Amino acid sequence: MRVLLVQAFTALDMELVYPIGLAYLAAHLDGHEVEIFDLNLYRDDPYTPFGETLDRFQPDVVGISLRNMKVAMPGVHTDDFQPQQEAIEFVKKRLPGVKVVAGGTAFSLYSEAMMKRLPAIDMGCWGESEFSFPELLTKLDRPWEVPGVYYRDPADGSVKFTGHRPKLDFKSLRHPRRDLVDAAPYLASSFVSVGVQSKRGCALRCIHCSDTFLLGHQVRMRDPKDVVDEIQELVEDHGVQQMFFCDQIFNIPVSHAIDICKEIVDRRLEVAWSAWFNEHRNTLPDELMIWLKRAGCGLLSFSPDHVDDRMLKNLDKNFRYEDMLYTVEVAKKHGMDVEYSFFLNSPGEDWRSLAAIFKFLIHARLQLGGQLRMFTLLMMNPIRIYPHTRLAELARESGMIPEDHDLIEAAYWNPGAIQHAVTGWKATARALYDVRRRWKEFTGNTYSSVTR
Repeated sequence: MRVLLVQAFTALDMELVYPIGLAYLAAHLDGHEVEIFDLNLYRDDPYTPFGETLDRFQPDVVGISLRNMKVAMPGVHTDDFQPQQEAIEFVKKRLPGVKVVAGGTAFSLYSEAMMKRLPAIDMGCWGESEFSFPELLTKLDRPWEVPGVYYRDPADGSVKFTGHRPKLDFKSLRHPRRDLVDAAPYLASSFVSVGVQSKRGCALRCIHCSDTFLLGHQVRMRDPKDVVDEIQELVEDHGVQQMFFCDQIFNIPVSHAIDICKEIVDRRLEVAWSAWFNEHRNTLPDELMIWLKRAGCGLLSFSPDHVDDRMLKNLDKNFRYEDMLYTVEVAKKHGMDVEYSFFLNSPGEDWRSLAAIFKFLIHARLQLGGQLRMFTLLMMNPIRIYPHTRLAELARESGMIPEDHDLIEAAYWNPGAIQHAVTGWKATARALYDVRRRWKEFTGNTYSSVTR
């Protein structure tokens, strides 16, 4: 069977993102002829090359990855539903007989709503699809036999779900099929987009985050040697010099993170990288910091979302303001660059808590100087409400959103008057980001998010 895996076009002014999910999926499609097509490689005219690929390859099945419902850019959350709809409908118009199977993070989060809104989707795979999609390919005429699948009832066209599959044993998965994706355009981007996963799942319980719904609270880890085998392959076979760990949180557990760093050092791999880190001081011991630096980590990316203790409690974070101060202290001590991202309208926000964010950033700048990436000042956005989160429950209980809101159209937590400040900062941040981007283009500076 010919299977075309597609990363949907986001129609955004943003950097490329390597389709690691599709590469993982392709690795499990034994016995099928597989190609991967990323619409984002053709920003000016994506549908001409896409149409040519459909005509040439004549796939039996198109698996389309709906990666994002939004992208958080400085000063704006950009909705992706319309370009995703266009891509799906384009496939059906070009090849009416082809089976369209949707998947990816955005589909899994809004699966029932998407099936109802987009009749061009024949079926969809919920969550991790490395096993469900290959099984579905053998049962396209009876999808109701495959756990983890949305389909349309042949009798009345209603949307049905076969139920969730158990979470995958991440250690049992094969390495992604990197040979199906030309890394060159992603490596040429100023944004480090080539990623590696060392674990799936998140032990944290932030009220706004949907990751635990999608991947569970249990952290499922790969063997550090296997992780570094993949990194070595990227470096030696694909010319990758910079990469990103796309784990939910890299430093939980700390021991696993240290073991990966040690393995990178032992193999003397020359690769710069970054990851998302938890802020609690117990997750940032000196031992880890030493190994991070030795292993090539050039940037600590934090997403604390706030610094005020009351707000952190409201967001159900596992750290407090003193831990935020410690992130500055430990970064300064070990000479590590850092960046932070924040929300500007968390539940309970007021002018005092809002001022605390800027007070913290002033402190961090004074302590760290150039080690604090100034991009931090731009990455402040309102909280978008996602389905299957406690924030969505609170929003419905308070009447902020109606019970039947499927949340495909953006809804934000709005604390009232503070929203005016949020709106003003959004406009300012977007303008600053555009100036920064144009300056980079003018100077030819491909300033990396990993190395300085």
